[in-house]
Amino acid sequence: MYLGVFDLNQRLEQTRKMLREKQHLKKLIEEDIQELEKDVQALEAMTNKEKYATSGQ
Repeated sequence: MYLGVFDLNQRLEQTRKMLREKQHLKKLIEEDIQELEKDVQALEAMTNKEKYATSGQ
């Protein structure tokens, strides 16, 4: 009986560790997405400026 409880506690700790790692990875991915969205907006702004600059010629 004691061995079964130990196994459950060990599995619980492993699950917690995995959850922490996944949450950390999720946070990193979300930060990457935000940076990519900023880059896309900056590129869109640059292309819009180029369109207006060349349309007047």
